[in-house]
Amino acid sequence: MAYSEEFLKEVAEAQDSFVWESPSWEERDRGKKWYIYMALIAVVLTIYAVITSNYLFAFIILLTAIILILAGNQEPRNVLVQIGNNGIVYNGKLFLYEQLSDFAIVYHPPQTKVIYIQPRNLVHSRMRIPLQNQDPMAIRAHLKNYLDEDLDLRDEHFSDIFARLLKL
Repeated sequence: MAYSEEFLKEVAEAQDSFVWESPSWEERDRGKKWYIYMALIAVVLTIYAVITSNYLFAFIILLTAIILILAGNQEPRNVLVQIGNNGIVYNGKLFLYEQLSDFAIVYHPPQTKVIYIQPRNLVHSRMRIPLQNQDPMAIRAHLKNYLDEDLDLRDEHFSDIFARLLKL
C-alpha cells in the first residue's frame, strides 16, 4: 500500500512513545598500534594476492584499507530514534510495523545495550539501534504489542562482536 509523503511525515512525527538520540555507529578507540597492524596485514595480503596473480583480491584489500582509514577519521553523527504506536523512525526513515518482521533486545551492560530490528523486506538490512540510557523492559513491552520477539537471539550477532574485537 502506497502512502502519501505528507501522511508518512505526520506518522513519523507522531512516534513519540520512546525518543532518544544515538550515534550512527559505535566509535572505536584506535591507537597507532592498530593502524600499524592493519597496514601490515594489508601489505602482506596484497603481496600474497599479487604473487598468486589474484589482482582483484589485491584491489579489494587496498580499497578496504583506504575506506577504513577515511572512515576512521570521521565522528559518528547522532541519529534520532523514535518508537511509537505506528512504527519506528530511525535516521529520519519511518518503518511501519507492517514492514518489520521481529525484534530482539540484547542487554548486557555496560558493553552491549542494543535493539535489533529485522525488516520483512530482504533488501533492507537488519537495524542495530543502541539503547543508550533507555529502559529495555519498557521498550520490549511496547514492541511486543506490534512485533514478534526473537527469543533465540540472546547475544550480539557475530558480525558485531567481530567488528568490536577488531575495532572496525
